Amino acid sequence: MTDRIIRTDIEVQVVARDGEVHMLFNERDAQGDVRPAYTPNFFLSAGDALSMSSLLADLAFEADSGLKIPNAQKAELVQRHRATLMDRLTVMLNSQREKKTVSNRSLARLIVDVMSQEVFS
Repeated sequence: MTDRIIRTDIEVQVVARDGEVHMLFNERDAQGDVRPAYTPNFFLSAGDALSMSSLLADLAFEADSGLKIPNAQKAELVQRHRATLMDRLTVMLNSQREKKTVSNRSLARLIVDVMSQEVFS
């Protein structure tokens, strides 16, 4: 069995460049200069993973569309989608509630489908 080494000295940068999202891993050498770090694995805490997922989604949108949306405008878009989704889901759930044979799994699938269609269209 080999000893496991967990490195905490690697820095990560995530950038949108040339229509792609790049994750750049760096480390400092003995002189303090930054150089690429090569690591087979990296681990994130749950909080860091959530932050990273938001960052990756933002950068993926920017890389795909070439648009960078300011946070205030992003909040407005989220609010607009939320209002649309609330109305659609309310109508859908009211109509499904009348059908006594609809399972919770079917309802969950319908909700996910409607939300995915709204968010990704």
